[in-house]
Amino acid sequence: MITRSELESLVSWVRSASRKVRVYFTGYRYILTIGRYVEATDASGRTVPWATAFGSKAPHDVLSSFKVERVLLEEEGSTRTFNSVEELLKYAGIR
Repeated sequence: MITRSELESLVSWVRSASRKVRVYFTGYRYILTIGRYVEATDASGRTVPWATAFGSKAPHDVLSSFKVERVLLEEEGSTRTFNSVEELLKYAGIR
């Protein structure tokens, strides 16, 4: 479970060094992407309306209620994979 304040810290951390985070959900076609903005994208990387992808859920609710398949972090030209958002939060020093 991720809190709103943890998500805000994660967004700040991502923005601080031009990182990009993509959260893939098990059995779900949309991806939660954190870069300059928190947005919903499809498999090809195109932005889709948040309401289409996740309805009225807030981003921290999406991360808490959907089963995470994997999390990809792009930073400094490399990609790192995590099995959960909690692992990413530990890597970022937020937890």
